[in-house]
Amino acid sequence: MASGGRVTPDPTHRACSREGRPGEIVVCAPDEEKFRVQSSAESDPTGPAGTNDGRLHPPNFEKNIGGVTAARGCFIPPCAPAQPLIIDLSQIPEAPAGSDADLVAKGELRAH
Repeated sequence: MASGGRVTPDPTHRACSREGRPGEIVVCAPDEEKFRVQSSAESDPTGPAGTNDGRLHPPNFEKNIGGVTAARGCFIPPCAPAQPLIIDLSQIPEAPAGSDADLVAKGELRAH
């Protein structure tokens, strides 16, 4: 561009173009911060990306404190032995003739 040339300012950046004096070229750029996405360290500061900064971090033992915890079963010994499952085999129907269960029961088919 020769001296005395004119640059047509972008209408979206009028405030930026007003700062220049006649004959000066002012270069303005949009604010890139509004297009920036949070890094994984910012979105989850306790995750691997947020804590992998070369420093040693103490473990957080208080993670699970604060919620409701319900205990099930025996937690103070001596505990009673687990109750066995009682299955009444007389209530199980016979396998239909020719089915895989029938053939396995007769030894004609190997169970796998």
